[in-house]
Amino acid sequence: MGAVRILLPVPRTLARAHAGLGGPLLGAALLRCLTPGLFLIWQRPPERLLAWSEEAVAVYRTLHESPRRRSGDGLAVALVLYANALYVAGRYEEALAASDESRAVVGARMSPTRSAYALRVRTLLLTETGRLDEALTVARQCVAAYRVTEPRGRERALGSYADALRIQAWVLDRMGRVHESVNLYMECAELLRAMPMWRVLLRAGRVKVRMLCEVTGGLRALGRFEEAVSAGNDALWWSTGMNPSYYPDIVWLHAHLFTDLAWSYAATGDLWRARESADQAVAKCRTLVEQDAVTELPRLVLALESRTALYGRSPVPSADPLPSAASLPQAEQPDPQQLTDLQELSELCARLAVTDPVAYEPRLAQALDELAFCHGLLGAYRQAVEAADRSVALFRRAAERDPRGYESELARTLATLVIRRSRAEMREDAVAPAREALAITRRLAESDESLPPFLTVQRLQLLAWSLRRAGDDVQALACYAEAETLQRELMAAEPEHNEGRLTAVLTDYADTLRATADAHLAAGRFDDAVAALRRLLALDGRTDLPEVHAACLGAFADAHDMAANEIRGAWQAATTDPFPSIDGSGGAA
Repeated sequence: MGAVRILLPVPRTLARAHAGLGGPLLGAALLRCLTPGLFLIWQRPPERLLAWSEEAVAVYRTLHESPRRRSGDGLAVALVLYANALYVAGRYEEALAASDESRAVVGARMSPTRSAYALRVRTLLLTETGRLDEALTVARQCVAAYRVTEPRGRERALGSYADALRIQAWVLDRMGRVHESVNLYMECAELLRAMPMWRVLLRAGRVKVRMLCEVTGGLRALGRFEEAVSAGNDALWWSTGMNPSYYPDIVWLHAHLFTDLAWSYAATGDLWRARESADQAVAKCRTLVEQDAVTELPRLVLALESRTALYGRSPVPSADPLPSAASLPQAEQPDPQQLTDLQELSELCARLAVTDPVAYEPRLAQALDELAFCHGLLGAYRQAVEAADRSVALFRRAAERDPRGYESELARTLATLVIRRSRAEMREDAVAPAREALAITRRLAESDESLPPFLTVQRLQLLAWSLRRAGDDVQALACYAEAETLQRELMAAEPEHNEGRLTAVLTDYADTLRATADAHLAAGRFDDAVAALRRLLALDGRTDLPEVHAACLGAFADAHDMAANEIRGAWQAATTDPFPSIDGSGGAA
């Protein structure tokens, strides 16, 4: 091809002098330049491919429109190669139009290999333009065509059966049919494994690298993380030495590959390699963004998400407030890079959400939720509330569009907002999101059997905790009573349900009853104090928890010390029984 490229000015001169004689020669020379040779050492620059293919189309169009109409085959082939050049340049709609025109050329009879190659290019274009059902149909035709084709000479560079299988698998993956996709990738891998090493290195190296990179993502999506790690490492081995100058798409492939490896390593517990892969993914994506910020920003978002996930996500909200940053061990302090990554991720998602809110508003909401967690650990509670408020608003919009997909996330972020506001001393403002979180959880529990049944108990605890901090002990006690009933029902139906959760509910319930009794005593409301003490005594009677018993003893001791005569009278009036005494060992009798 090098000699032909160097001598191109000669047929160009002949074509200008006499199109009938020089035109076919120039067209053949251009097609030869556009078709890779024996050694597939590098990919030609997209600009050069586009220039050659445009010139080839112009030459063959002139020849085809001549009175003798001898160049139908040449025009069809030139249009296919032009469509491929446009595809490489990312101009998919124009490329599809060229592919359509190629199919409509009158009298064209391309060789079987070129016909299969035309189907290959069309499959790629239909996929990129979102016409996935058509793309799958054409991909199957492409596989069938390559299966019965024996390429000769330079046509061996125009695709292969293994590559056709890879492309069909890629289309299936884009359609969400991941299991079928992975099966086809495995079939492609078997074909490549059966090839001699020299043939793979010279002709199928890029196909193998692409296949391994793509199947890594499919295996990760199926949860087959060990296999994904193995395939990803194979892809890195086969791509060793691929210079981005010769293989421009290798950086793009590695960006995806390292992102998938980061998630897969994390799932297998190898956090060191997961972080290393995530760092590589972010670095590769930054390189891509420098080249094309418009189309490559989404890849940087994916890479940053893989890295931020390794810092540790926010724990499931409970009734207990988050610890203060000062009380955390040093190991629990957030990594400074975590805050930087989350801020960058939030900014990128906010930019992308302007044009694609369906895809990026939930991602922005998740990033803001994690950012709020970091601010909380650092003691920046107001900033944590601001980020959590934005997260809730975004998840609320997402839930309005897709209730099934995002209502559970809305409930979760509302629950975390309760904690953020409480830590920022916005105690009364914490009650409303707690009520909403509980209401959504109740509704989801009725319709979604996959929802963990203890979530309602947790949200009841959270509402009770926020009510108590807001000074509403009456409603807090009602929440604790319901939480106890629900948790006991869960444990009766499924004994494996955590007893620790019941212990937490009963301990908080007893503490609230004691605080309520003390408040009534201090205000001189002895009948109300007796009601609280009776409930506390009953609670102590149905559990053997030392924490509950201690709260009960303390409450009765407080009552005896603060208003012994008045409380005894109120107790006897309510129960006709004498007021329980405290024995020498501290027990209530």
